[in-house]
Amino acid sequence: EITGPLGVRLLVLKTWRGADKKIHCDLAGPMKGRFARQVEAFLAVINRLKVIAEKNGKNVYNLYNPPMPTPAAMRHLERKLRTMAEKMVFPGTCTLSVTPRCPCRCVHCSADRFTAGERRELSTDELRGVIDQAVDLGVSNVVFTGGEPMVHPDLPDLVAHVDKTRAHAMMFTSGVLLTEKNVARLAEAGLDSLNVSIDAATAARHDELRRLPGAFQKAFEGARRARAAGILTGISTYGSHDAVESGALESILALARREGFHEVTIFDCVPTGKFLGAPHVRMGRKDIKRVRAIAERWGASDHPMGVTAQAKANAYDGGGCFGGFAQFYMTCYGDVNPCDFNPVTFGNVLEEPLEAIWRRLVAHPEYAPHRHACRMQSERYRMKYIEPIRGEERLPVHIGRLPGDGTIRPGAAAVV
Repeated sequence: EITGPLGVRLLVLKTWRGADKKIHCDLAGPMKGRFARQVEAFLAVINRLKVIAEKNGKNVYNLYNPPMPTPAAMRHLERKLRTMAEKMVFPGTCTLSVTPRCPCRCVHCSADRFTAGERRELSTDELRGVIDQAVDLGVSNVVFTGGEPMVHPDLPDLVAHVDKTRAHAMMFTSGVLLTEKNVARLAEAGLDSLNVSIDAATAARHDELRRLPGAFQKAFEGARRARAAGILTGISTYGSHDAVESGALESILALARREGFHEVTIFDCVPTGKFLGAPHVRMGRKDIKRVRAIAERWGASDHPMGVTAQAKANAYDGGGCFGGFAQFYMTCYGDVNPCDFNPVTFGNVLEEPLEAIWRRLVAHPEYAPHRHACRMQSERYRMKYIEPIRGEERLPVHIGRLPGDGTIRPGAAAVV
């Protein structure tokens, strides 16, 4: 429901899954007429999506959103309606780094430049506070990452702290610490889903890139344990010219299907982290089209496994750039960035409330308009915001330190 001043109910939504396994909704309240068309359009999109799993009689469309219909899932729709009413976007996803430590030493680590041993990491209590602030701001998907998030001794406590009536909890992991004991603790804490990072379809190549012998075998063994415990599992990988040309990307998709993963996410190869100063790793337009075509072909099959590709998600007919629009990333030191690929920060939660940082982010001239492509792959964005800082020893860099940057317009907001 959406409430106004003094707790007045302006819009009440009653949702259910019908015998046809489609999602249906009844509206009530004084704002019913204003939002009826938007709710109808939202459900039309949802009901065209592939159901990759069912959980407790609810539909799972991807690993990044709660099963539908649940109160947590309907907050996604509530966020869209709130955006229309208040003319300002609110985050649906927060990605929280809980530790910089990791047993892997990946040659392509995207978090490498965010590691600063002399800085104080957020305490468990401080992380709990950020989770609460994020969910209050509109987040319905709390993502734990690192480093390797499972290195954090209180990760199950943090997962349990997520109010499951308002948001779901997921994790990005190397998978090497998914032991029986750890999986049981995460399942008990209410972890909904996890993505295991897989770089190749062979153990030799994956372990070479991770610089950790045995990483491949441990990741797949751990994922099997997670599925057995009721946790939805996905593979997180990335597209590149070589992966497309050699067939390596489709080999990972085939392996994921054989293993029983629920979804594969294919990220673009983005120049960030250890590759921040290597823009040549970006895929060309032809390769991006090929990755998108591969994802659509595999995703459209009768097999339940879903396939999500950044090449589609960040496209004009997808969602565009999610950073500072539908999501934010926080380093384990409290810096809030538009996304985990972006080394520009808009503030620190140890110094001010999360909502104040979010409002600064969406009011900035670069982020007030919604961009229909990934900023970190944009030549314009990289020349203005990344080139001046790529030699910095410590990242992220505050937006206010960037030379020639525009000023924040008081009262400006990202209008959809």
